[in-house]
Amino acid sequence: MSDASAPRSRVVMQPQPECWRTIGIAGDKTCPELATFIHCRNCPVLAEAARTFFDRDAPAGYLDIWREILEEPAAAVETDSTSVLVFRLGTEWFALPAAVLVEVTTPRPLHRIPHRAGGGLAGIVNIRGQLQLCMSLHALLGLAGGPQTAAAAAADSTARFMVVERTCDAGLDRWVLGVDEVAGVHRVARSAVRAVPSTVSQAHARCSTALFEWQDRTISLLDDARVFTGLSGMVSG
Repeated sequence: MSDASAPRSRVVMQPQPECWRTIGIAGDKTCPELATFIHCRNCPVLAEAARTFFDRDAPAGYLDIWREILEEPAAAVETDSTSVLVFRLGTEWFALPAAVLVEVTTPRPLHRIPHRAGGGLAGIVNIRGQLQLCMSLHALLGLAGGPQTAAAAAADSTARFMVVERTCDAGLDRWVLGVDEVAGVHRVARSAVRAVPSTVSQAHARCSTALFEWQDRTISLLDDARVFTGLSGMVSG
């Protein structure tokens, strides 16, 4: 048995290989040395095991493999790229420049505005203590659906609110947009984007600036200036 008053510098014998995994802090905690050292990281047994691990000889061929890796020429990196936020509305995928993104949050209680039912203005939401206008990007792009309330989104775990912001002549233009899924921020090479074909619907074409492929999906890159102008127009209208 261990003496709790014993000095920490005393020699401690390792009872079995990797004792910290079996009787130590990561095991059943029956090691008598825990009364003295409290945690395995304070025990000389673990310290000695760590020293032995890092001082061991490299396996055969290890240095040769790393020399070959380090001698390989650097892979070409696409420097002319842009960061975009990819998200879904219904069955279609879109992207906005990541520069306009403030935050992504789960749907909050949505308070309707009297006499403003329908249209692009979905209501008001509380974001970090501030009341913000929640807009329907679905309506702007001519798609079915719209921002989901917290209750409606409970059955749809992918629904999100996106807070976007852009500097305009009047100051900061900020909106909350309800989307059906957010896939995150990704970098897209400018060489990978292509022009919007004439077959795209009028609403999409009015706000889209390009298309690109991402994970076997065709993403419509929205022009943030046109989107913000369209959102302002739906409120003022």
